[in-house]
Amino acid sequence: MGRLSLPHLATDRLRLEPVGAAHLPHLVELNADPAVMRFIRGRAATPAETRAEWDERLTARSDLRRGLGYWAGFTRDDAGPERFAGWWSASSVRGRPELSGVGYRLPRAAWGRGLATEGARALLAQAFACPDVERVEATTMVVNTGSRAVLGKLGMSLVETWVQEWDDPVPGWEQGEVRYALDRAAFAAGAQS
Repeated sequence: MGRLSLPHLATDRLRLEPVGAAHLPHLVELNADPAVMRFIRGRAATPAETRAEWDERLTARSDLRRGLGYWAGFTRDDAGPERFAGWWSASSVRGRPELSGVGYRLPRAAWGRGLATEGARALLAQAFACPDVERVEATTMVVNTGSRAVLGKLGMSLVETWVQEWDDPVPGWEQGEVRYALDRAAFAAGAQS
């Protein structure tokens, strides 16, 4: 029996491959941009912080048997070489097999081009390909209007807003966090378009 791995995925403009050690330089560079990390840490992440983040993501929040995990995206542009376009996830939620989390993080060069939505649509389909996943959720800050717009384009609905205290709060924390969700029936009905 071979080693378990996530499938390679593709969209019109993206090639998505399972995140592995070879992607770490891209992930470190992505997290080193304070604009990218503005709503996550409020500052750039160090290489050590990025390595720790990905150690956790690739173990506790991935489930290769169910096809849930993290993908690195590369543009599929005939006009030039492929470029790293960020990462996307259909992650596993420990103790909640009926639930998956969708996420994404893109470099500034990929912002405003529809790539976040395009990649996330592929990951919604990947999550719902898992027979026991009944609902996909995503969270972000209220002030992260770009990410909230992507979640809306995916057909996800706002289901919760809350404010929590943070040890090291980022600007906008006082406005709270939001949770969006999409259930299997709505996905099947085409709500993601």
